[in-house]
Formats: sequence, C-alpha cells, structure tokens
Amino acid sequence: MELSIDVLKDQIPYYLTQEAKENLVKALKQFPRPTPYYINLYQKDILQGDGWTGFGVINYETGERKFVKGIIFTNSCDIDPANKRDFPPKLIFAPIIKLNRYATLLSQHKVSQGSIDEKLRAIREQSITTLFYLPQGSGLDEEYIALLDDVHTLPYQAFSNQQNKVKLFTLSQVGFYLFLLKLSVHFCRFHENISRN
Repeated sequence: MELSIDVLKDQIPYYLTQEAKENLVKALKQFPRPTPYYINLYQKDILQGDGWTGFGVINYETGERKFVKGIIFTNSCDIDPANKRDFPPKLIFAPIIKLNRYATLLSQHKVSQGSIDEKLRAIREQSITTLFYLPQGSGLDEEYIALLDDVHTLPYQAFSNQQNKVKLFTLSQVGFYLFLLKLSVHFCRFHENISRN
C-alpha cells in the first residue's frame, strides 16, 4: 500500500474543524518524516488506537494463557462505559511486538539482510498492510509494530478490571488517522480483483 498525501487528503473526516483539517493536512504532508504519533491526554480512558499492557491471549495450540502489549481496534464509543447497551461489550485488539524482534524472526527464517532492511523501511513508511508501525515514544521504549492480522477479543469488563494494565500511548490525530487508514486497507478493500458476479 502506497500512502501519499493525495490518498490521505481524500479521506479526512468531515467532523474535524477547518483548523484541525488544515493541521492534519500539514502534518500528513511531512509523512513519513518524523510524525507526531502520540499525545499526552486521556491517561485513564480506554480508546480506539490506545496501546496498553495487560491484554490476555490464549495460545490456540497449547491452551497457554499470557498477557501481552496490544493496540485497541474497538471503536471508542462502543466501549464507552457511559453508553448503555443490552449486552456486555467486547474489546478487540492486536498484539504489538518490538520491531527488532520481528527483524530477528526474519533473520532466523533465512531472509537476507538486504531484504530485511527493505522490509523495515517499508514498515516505517506504513507500506506493509498487515503491520502498523509505532515509533519509539510515549510509553514505548523502542520501535514496535502492531500485528493487524493477529486479532483477539476479550470482555471489556475483564480488561477494565485488570489491575496490572498500564497505558503505553494514546495516538495523536495524525497517528490515529494513519491507524484507521491502515485498518481500512487491511480489512476493507474494495479493489480485491475478484469478480463476484
């Protein structure tokens, strides 16, 4: 997936103020150069695009249960405790792992160093559709990637009640926008090159 300013500008949310739209376009024009991915707001809220520790996952093959770092896919309004609902909400998330761990895995699978370097460049430019790049900053001690094709759910209440969870980051407007665009491309491609007639 090639992210260009023209592609990004066409998708700007209608609900932003004119000033917010102009600031978003200005920041996007600088992408992929250093982009402000994180903000220091909403420290207690659980929002779409947030990174946290304390997500419970179960290994399908072994049944082993462990806690991982992850990023939330669920819409903020769907998990807002103020919204009344008939059934308890679920939290959808994907694990995040260190980028250097991913590079090590590629090396262990005999991928050449040149190919690894090219993949890392593409990841940092958000060009790999199954991965969302997260630069070092906020509560991340180094570069991470979200595994968009490794989706899990758990009851919202179980996560909310988790005592040992720690918020790692909240995405800025630009970071959140890139995240939503990556989710859209990964899960909802209109141009799949399959005729369904």
